[in-house]
Amino acid sequence: MAPIEVFFGVIVFIFALIGLVRGFLRELGVTLVLVFLLFFLSLLEERLDTGLVRVLDRGSRVLAVESPDLVKCCLFVLVVIAAAFVSYQGETLAFAGQPPRGPQGVVLGLLTGSLNGYLIAGSVWFYLAKYNYPIRWMGFSQGALSNTARTMMDFLPIPFLGKPILFGQSLLLYLCGLLILARVIR
Repeated sequence: MAPIEVFFGVIVFIFALIGLVRGFLRELGVTLVLVFLLFFLSLLEERLDTGLVRVLDRGSRVLAVESPDLVKCCLFVLVVIAAAFVSYQGETLAFAGQPPRGPQGVVLGLLTGSLNGYLIAGSVWFYLAKYNYPIRWMGFSQGALSNTARTMMDFLPIPFLGKPILFGQSLLLYLCGLLILARVIR
């Protein structure tokens, strides 16, 4: 099994190629949805986590849940994947304007696609790590992480972009505002 940072890099690369094909303006719409999702998840994560614990405690007798961490991890990962799927599928939230042509369009498409891959793969990795890699068939565990993976974990989207920077607010809030402003002005 390859290290988790290899999977992370492959997913980011695949999304970079998707960004190249779809174009810069369509990818920005996906970025807006993903940043909003991560902002709300970072705000509500503790409440959702404690609420899920209560529900799982009540339902554990009925549902026979052996690992509440597995259920919580799967729920958060499914929310991220569902948001990504919905934002890429069908009629998307594309930014208006004429897409840049030539090398500039290629570079911008690759960068926004990579950013979306980082947001998706990094969020999934964050939740896997938070709940101690409960999906055993994937072969990842906290003890088996390389030094590179341990260093990269500080730069995953939720811990990195969710840190309070100005007026006690996270960078995700400011990114949401900038993306909305860019959407309205364009």
